Amino acid sequence: MAAAEKKLAAATHAALCCIRPKYFLDMAVTGVAELEGLLERARADGKEERTFFRCLLGAWVYAHAPLSDDHSRVRLIQFRHPDGFYAVPFFSSEAKAQRAGQGGVRIVKLTGRELLAGAPGATFMLNPNDGGCVLYPEEVDALLKTGAVARVEQFHLDDENPFLVSEQADPPAWLMPSLTALYTQLSFVEAAYLLEVAPSQAPTERSLLIALAVAAEYAERAVRATITAIQPLCARSHLALDITAFDPTKGKPAYLSHPGVERFYGPPLN
Repeated sequence: MAAAEKKLAAATHAALCCIRPKYFLDMAVTGVAELEGLLERARADGKEERTFFRCLLGAWVYAHAPLSDDHSRVRLIQFRHPDGFYAVPFFSSEAKAQRAGQGGVRIVKLTGRELLAGAPGATFMLNPNDGGCVLYPEEVDALLKTGAVARVEQFHLDDENPFLVSEQADPPAWLMPSLTALYTQLSFVEAAYLLEVAPSQAPTERSLLIALAVAAEYAERAVRATITAIQPLCARSHLALDITAFDPTKGKPAYLSHPGVERFYGPPLN
């Protein structure tokens, strides 16, 4: 679960997001204390994330709307995240929503499912002042359809963790067509590369690595959209696969110049 430690102030409100009314049969059954307890357990143990997100759909949550708005639909306030994207903040309790709004907004109460389903394509941030989590559009869609969000585990490619690049990767036939179909829908992904790698200290422990060329403000979303799309397929195929991203304006990483690296999406990068 990705943490969001950025403070939200009323002055950062910058855009509005319309909610399209939808009606669901499920009832809100998760109380504030239970939801926040589940959130803390999910932060501590990734295995608890599925339970938390399933309960989030049926819990009451609170969002910000303009104090005065004559639009025919409910419009929610978005803010610009320091990383560059817009997000709809929402809260696990009315008290937290009021503190963040500082009296300059109206509090709207909905179930988690009503909120997430009512604004297709929006990015959401739960409890942004308290280290909550971000849900990108692809994850929201998966949560509404399956009741779960793909788990993300972070690692870093650096000089302290060198790896070997195989001269010939052996991906399953479904992998690159599935990713290409995804990236054609994500205009911010400029190029994608496939390589087979192994730790230098364990050259027989091979896995696949996808490297995405994407601007820094979209890197996390691109990676998490990829995981959301293919994690179930990887699990069924017992496929070990990692994903990384690099900013093409800063040049192409040296490891992408090794023999055996395949660019399967996008134009060549200088």
